[in-house]
Amino acid sequence: MDERVIKQSILSTSADEKRIYRSRIQKFRKSHTLYVLLLGSLAALQFIAIAFFLKGFLLTRNVLDNVATLADYQSIENYGKFNKSVILVVDALRFDFVIPVNQSNPDYNDYYHNNLKVLYEKFEDQSSSSSLLLKFMADPPTTTLQRLKGLTTGSLPTFIDAGSNFDGSVIEEDNIIKQMFLNDKQVLFVGDDTWDALFNPFLSPMSQPFESLNVWDLDTVDNGVISFFNDHLLENTNDQSWNVLIGHMLGMDHVGHKFGPNHFTMKQKQLQIDKFIREIMDSIDDDTLLVIMGDHGMDHTGNHGGDSKDELESTLFLYSKRNNAWNLQDTSNYDTRNQGDRYRSVNQIDLVSTLSFLLGLPIPFNNLGWPINEIFCTEKEASSFTNAALKQLRTYTEAIGIKINNESLLEELYQIGLANHERAQKYQIQLLQIFKTLWTNFDYYSIATGVCLLTVSVILLISVTNLIPSIVVNQMVPEFAPWIVIMSLTTNVCFHGFYYVFHQPLFINNWIWCTLFATAIGIIIGCCIPIFDRYTLKWLISRVFQDLLSDYWSRVGALFLILHSLLFTSNSFTIWEDKIVTFLLITFGVLTLYEFVFLPNRQYTSRLLTATISENEGTTSGVNSSTANSNSLPLTRFARLLGGYHSIMLIVCTRLASLITICREEQGDYCTPTFTTKNNYSLWCLSICFLLIFMIPACIKGYYNLSSSYQAAAPIWIDIFLKGVLFINFAYWTATSLENTLPEWSYDLTIFKFTIARIVTGFSLIASNVGWLMGPLCIKLNIHNTDVKSHQATILGYTNIYGSEYFLLVINWIMSIIIFMKPLAQISIFLMCNQILSILEIIDLLKLKENIIGPIVLALLSYQQYFSTGHQATIPSIQWDVGFILSDKITFPLTHISLALNTFGPQILIALSVALLTLWKQPPDVLKPQTILGRIVSNCGVLILYNSILCLSSFIWVTHFRRHLMVWKIFCPRFLFACMSLIVTQIIVTFVTIAFASGRLIRHINDIFWK
Repeated sequence: MDERVIKQSILSTSADEKRIYRSRIQKFRKSHTLYVLLLGSLAALQFIAIAFFLKGFLLTRNVLDNVATLADYQSIENYGKFNKSVILVVDALRFDFVIPVNQSNPDYNDYYHNNLKVLYEKFEDQSSSSSLLLKFMADPPTTTLQRLKGLTTGSLPTFIDAGSNFDGSVIEEDNIIKQMFLNDKQVLFVGDDTWDALFNPFLSPMSQPFESLNVWDLDTVDNGVISFFNDHLLENTNDQSWNVLIGHMLGMDHVGHKFGPNHFTMKQKQLQIDKFIREIMDSIDDDTLLVIMGDHGMDHTGNHGGDSKDELESTLFLYSKRNNAWNLQDTSNYDTRNQGDRYRSVNQIDLVSTLSFLLGLPIPFNNLGWPINEIFCTEKEASSFTNAALKQLRTYTEAIGIKINNESLLEELYQIGLANHERAQKYQIQLLQIFKTLWTNFDYYSIATGVCLLTVSVILLISVTNLIPSIVVNQMVPEFAPWIVIMSLTTNVCFHGFYYVFHQPLFINNWIWCTLFATAIGIIIGCCIPIFDRYTLKWLISRVFQDLLSDYWSRVGALFLILHSLLFTSNSFTIWEDKIVTFLLITFGVLTLYEFVFLPNRQYTSRLLTATISENEGTTSGVNSSTANSNSLPLTRFARLLGGYHSIMLIVCTRLASLITICREEQGDYCTPTFTTKNNYSLWCLSICFLLIFMIPACIKGYYNLSSSYQAAAPIWIDIFLKGVLFINFAYWTATSLENTLPEWSYDLTIFKFTIARIVTGFSLIASNVGWLMGPLCIKLNIHNTDVKSHQATILGYTNIYGSEYFLLVINWIMSIIIFMKPLAQISIFLMCNQILSILEIIDLLKLKENIIGPIVLALLSYQQYFSTGHQATIPSIQWDVGFILSDKITFPLTHISLALNTFGPQILIALSVALLTLWKQPPDVLKPQTILGRIVSNCGVLILYNSILCLSSFIWVTHFRRHLMVWKIFCPRFLFACMSLIVTQIIVTFVTIAFASGRLIRHINDIFWK
């Protein structure tokens, strides 16, 4: 009898057994579908809660449609000193880039200091022309779209505007570009296409916008601006097609995003801009005003979006060939020492009123800025211009109709300003502060709704996944779905009727919000009916303390969760979250090491409970009681040595990963960034990435060998697929490094890089997952040295058949994610593989598969790895350049996939891996399919619960600190990150881990092994 016949004999079953199996698997399919619907409903409830909170907390300001006219300005003498203007916006033109910096200064850097000299040279030499150089202070958030709004409207953007940085729409409110158009000035534009999105109706059809967000393209936009200026100004000084010529150059900003400021390309770009500005100065006539300005600065990493000093300090330069065009102040106000710390500064919103006076335009109606004092050449000009500015501010204040405290003080300052122009700006300063405060009015009803809905969702998650036994939940699942659907329809009918008749509640603005609110209430009621049909509230509360937190490890897990959620009570704790999460993860490693080394005979409630369940289920499934009860025996010496090794491995990998960091501006000198462009593209880093081609497969292979699971599909996935992808990934980042580090590099590798990136992404996201659907087993039927007549054989990998096959899916996602990670982040992902597998082994050895500590530690790992892959809970830390790995411009969905996998890669991997807490080293003949699914859902529920509680905590504390000085810099970005983490985790857990992977895996294994 040959091997094939033996295998068929071992795995064959009778017709009756097949009929029983089909009945059982149909029951499992139904249960699985209902579980997905239940978790999907809870996910929808949480998404609705987030939507309501965002609606209430992220502010928008009232915008008036009024448009200013010239009627109020016609009586002013010398109103409009110039007929034409050339405006050049140099993106990310940080102030210290344009002033002289002493080479002995410790902050001096040859790559970005003393290269762009023309502005300060002209400012120093006023003999043949007039120049004014000022520090230009931006208002946060320092994203380009928000800065352009401030620069053209004179108003303040709100934080929510930052979210629309990639979705600009035409500015409806009054603005300087609109006023140019209304007053018959032809506005010709070239450069950043954000201008086209915001001002398209007011720009000349001859304008030429360029794609702006491809930060890997350093030259296309700048070369386009230079070429356009050549055609319309430099080589054609008598061009009559424009009155205002605007250019927006992006090269310096893109260098910052791609390499950081400390790179030779920055020097090249600054020298190019310096030469270009000199040519513009030579080409304009006496009747043309030249304005050179930056929209924001950049931090030490080259990014922007926050409110650090380097991000806020930009440059404003006004130039005219007329002599004595500006009334400069005392030279002490223009002190360039210490990188211009004490140099005179003006707000960016002051540009609008300044240009209005210089070009003879009405000040835009919503303006809150003040004209720059240096443009007033005489006392008469100063008096008339400031009076006009005062009246514009007064008109706006009256039109907006907001009740203002201290109105008498404001009136007094207004009258003083009319009488004495030197004191007039005090009125504007006071008014600006008042509006900043008034525009932080929150929708407390929507905020409270979001908090309440998320709180209820947390309670439901705890009840369904932890308090009620999984076997009972399995019986209740058929009741949840019908009740949720029925109650959601019922509440929608009731709420819509109430809303359209009584127009209540007031915080519901339209039918969409009414539908969301009614659906959320329906989901809550639909979940509560089956629960309270069986249990009382008192019983559920008692379960928390009697069972859920009854043992040592559960209390440790709960402590970790509480400590993490309380970080948001302080800005200091929040900014050091990366270090605190690392500390908690290492603490778990130390506790488990102590357990393995010093307490080998200790037995816990959870261990005994697991053993009892295993004994009962083992007996009914054919496993004898002694085998099942062996789970409660003390660990063997070898098991303790193995457990100690895994604990040490977890501690070491966590510590090494924590060395890869990107620092927040608030961490100051206490943090030294290692995730830098220089390190990412260094020889030593790329050498390690080359070693990863062999180290990651070797690591995974070692863990597979512990359970003899390196069989059949495992070598194909690990040694061929994974190694191949890692090699291509290494080739991609090596090519990128050569482009970024070698000044003399002239080869264009764009097509090569796009090709291999798309091959890897397509293979890992699509082809490999289709292959996994085919059911790659990691077992081998070993019939050697057996009695052929007995039809008996050894199945290698049998004890880990679930876990080994499922981890192949995790490998697919590692291959998908790693191409979008920069080299240092790839090293961190390698460490993460070791951390995940070590945690799985520790949980298995300590028999904690049903304990909440497992999912909680994995959740901590996801946050620790988020920080160690080059991220922080801040806008500037988003790695925008990664969005262009698959395409050279913003392309849906390629750009969005790239950014999502880069930013939330660790959360995705953990959301997939949480099922392994149940499946790792789980043989197929111990637990029934429904029991395995129930335990997977329970562990997944704890992971979702962890992220939900963090999100709820961020809701509560960001509301509490809504008037805090650091709310928009620290607390708001962190709460947005908490929301996104919860959303990503919910989607992956519900629709990938449970709906796609777990159901298919359990059915596949039970097709082969079932009893």
